[in-house]
Amino acid sequence: MQSNIFQLLVSFRPLFSRQAAFSWFIVVIFGFLLRFDHYGVSSFVRWLHLPASTYPLLLNFLHASSWSLGELMMNWMTLCQDKFPLVSLNGRLLVVGDGIKVAKESQCQPGLKFLTSPSQNQSKPQKFIGHHFGCIAFVAEHCGKYRGILQAAQLHEGVDYVRQQQSEKPQEQLRETVVSRMMSLLVVVAMQQNKPLYGALDALFSTAVAFHAVFDNVQSDGTPWVHLITRAKSSYVAYTSAAQRKGDRVKLWSVFDNLDLFIEHTHPLHPERKVKLYHQDLYWGSGNFFLRFVWGIDGNKQFVLMSSDLLLSPLTILKFYGLRFQIEFTFRILKHLIGGFGYRFWSSLCRRNTSKQALTVVDTAHEKVVAQRALLKLTAIERYVNLAIIAQGILSYLAIAQSQWVWNIHYASSWLRSYSSDLPSDETVQRALQSHFMTTFSLKMVKDWMSSNQLEKLTGPSPKVREHHTLGQFLSS
Repeated sequence: MQSNIFQLLVSFRPLFSRQAAFSWFIVVIFGFLLRFDHYGVSSFVRWLHLPASTYPLLLNFLHASSWSLGELMMNWMTLCQDKFPLVSLNGRLLVVGDGIKVAKESQCQPGLKFLTSPSQNQSKPQKFIGHHFGCIAFVAEHCGKYRGILQAAQLHEGVDYVRQQQSEKPQEQLRETVVSRMMSLLVVVAMQQNKPLYGALDALFSTAVAFHAVFDNVQSDGTPWVHLITRAKSSYVAYTSAAQRKGDRVKLWSVFDNLDLFIEHTHPLHPERKVKLYHQDLYWGSGNFFLRFVWGIDGNKQFVLMSSDLLLSPLTILKFYGLRFQIEFTFRILKHLIGGFGYRFWSSLCRRNTSKQALTVVDTAHEKVVAQRALLKLTAIERYVNLAIIAQGILSYLAIAQSQWVWNIHYASSWLRSYSSDLPSDETVQRALQSHFMTTFSLKMVKDWMSSNQLEKLTGPSPKVREHHTLGQFLSS
């Protein structure tokens, strides 16, 4: 099993100019996989039985300017396409996206903002201070089971001030929103990977800004890099002609009054259920987008879906939007099992006050210094979260490729009251790894593996990584 993990990580070697940086990369990944608590970088030292002197070295690795997070995550996306049976159609991969809000009580972390939570869970406050990440994921299918594979996370709120200081056009930075940043992330990923995508997002992204990003970024043959599938809001109206005259108006929710239009189908994700569907292509939005609308009745629930691809069948649109919920399950694993949001990077220069500003500049004479320090910490935060995403993806890969080994270790060291699937969960895989590696992992094991394998090194000079290079900057360049 040790060799399986190492063989996954070996493809990242060309992205590090120094062998020491690559070795710390391996240590951090194993730290996410094997630790039993989520108390930041110190937990890596504690559970991997590392010397105390390695703690500042791990911090230096997460702050180093010698490697690029953007290039690392692009390599991870390429690796996932090779290792996972991903859901795709017509040469387009399905990418699901959503945002996650993480509460943070630190007074000295950059990017903090007053956030609201729509959750009805009583354990979650409606208003809190924290970070808002936008995340995207592929969807893998194995033995009839679907599993989200996270690909990248990017801070989408609370960073306007810092990015404004680094931008040559600050006025444009002020117009960026959560929607525009998510669509930019999808479009740039499609271009960098040279792979068109289907993007399944929730109703927050059913805006004209999102569909402008779809139709403004096209391939050489005129087709969009990203086709968007989302859910329409109940107040939306559409038109049967591009003129958008009053007589052509169609109130989307009023279509449910005419049940004779709907045809019953078997649900594409739940064969035991029936769903009634009706679809029509209409003009929508100020940009006169011609979209496919799908009205659905699933039991007592009614919904309207929107698709920029007019060739997709209603059942396929419903299936792809239904798979969007896989990212919610991956958020739970990333937060509670991997501890991907347990970072503690702060700076006294980034102290906020009681206002709703994400970053407060106490002394205007030190404004540039504060922005640089904030960007340095934001870099470390995004790196920490994205390295946790890679660790989570390794758990999913082992669940699919090495399921029998995982179950053998599990039966010998643990117990479950009931077994719901032949495919082990990420938590089961992590428990098996902890049982197998906890007493055998060491820095010597990493060094021995690196010395015994002919690792591919960088060809030519080391790449020049801009100072405090963040994932957002790489994807927007």
